[in-house]
Amino acid sequence: MGQTFRDFELVIVDDGSTDESGRILERYAGLSSVRVVSSTHRGCSAARNLAVRASTAPLIAFQDSDDEWLPNKLEKAVTALSRARHGDEVFYSNMIRVHADGSSSDWRSPDVCRGVLVSEKTLDYQLAGIGLQTAVMKRTCLERVGLFDEALPRFIDLDLFVRLSDHFDFHHDDEALVRYYAMEGISTDTQALVRARRHLIRKYRQRLRIQPHHLAHQYLLLADAHRANGSESWSTALAAAVLLKCPADPRVRQKAADILRVASKRYLGWRSRRIRRWFGNL
Repeated sequence: MGQTFRDFELVIVDDGSTDESGRILERYAGLSSVRVVSSTHRGCSAARNLAVRASTAPLIAFQDSDDEWLPNKLEKAVTALSRARHGDEVFYSNMIRVHADGSSSDWRSPDVCRGVLVSEKTLDYQLAGIGLQTAVMKRTCLERVGLFDEALPRFIDLDLFVRLSDHFDFHHDDEALVRYYAMEGISTDTQALVRARRHLIRKYRQRLRIQPHHLAHQYLLLADAHRANGSESWSTALAAAVLLKCPADPRVRQKAADILRVASKRYLGWRSRRIRRWFGNL
């Protein structure tokens, strides 16, 4: 792995691969610091949970097969966590996003406030945008909040971070310590996006509804997911329902109106003066 910090164990989960992964992993199975675990294509949440249970180290870090840790990632994380004021913290950093065309850009992860679910600035979960590949946490943190939610097809890391942030401080390192490759995969699966948005709304509904505009905005993000998945009718219905509730936040009203405006352009050709006038008054 080319890390400057060398005292680590490596648990590799082969989650039902159909390529040459199994044969390649046989080369490493005999190493004392490497443990190979086989699974039957249960998905990334289950694979990560298997890896945590198979590991023995006091610190846990995660790495997907298509991303890359920079050489000083573990060293910086271990140093930061050893200096944690309250004993238990979660370390994370910024990333370099490598796009499908080979270009790259800097990605700054958001700062985290303990116990906050939704950012008032973005109206999305405050943990959105943190890469699991950048995180290192104490095993005791996972024992406190539980492992990955295996019912989630996407936003698996987001959900874990939400639960962790309710109990622990997050240490944000401003250096980019991971190269994240934005390629085809679960992060581009629009059907999984719809299911995940629904699941998160159900899971955090009681907390979201404390601020009605937070819950309303999550339904609009679900509407966006439905549109991306080709279901214009669901997208329009959700946006209309949010608009009828008339949440006080003008950003929520504007986003709902924008979704309906796009739908009206598509289905009505934007020919009706009455519809143009109605939307113009929102």
